[in-house]
Amino acid sequence: MMIVDLIDEVDFKERLIALGAPVTQEQSLAQVQAAVLSWLQEYPEQTPFIKDLCLDMQKNETTVLPEVSCVVATFV
Repeated sequence: MMIVDLIDEVDFKERLIALGAPVTQEQSLAQVQAAVLSWLQEYPEQTPFIKDLCLDMQKNETTVLPEVSCVVATFV
């Protein structure tokens, strides 16, 4: 049996919420993207934390769903 570390929409939102981003589980990925980009404009000091999260998701041996990967790419 193979176990795959998978990052889906719920996991991604949980990680953003843990960083203090103003997102909720109810938002679509497009809404999350817009909310985080707006938040980063207002609080640019948060940018390194979001970038680190996204880079970590991209480089680790995790599988990121394509729709999540597209949003992640906008933050790197």
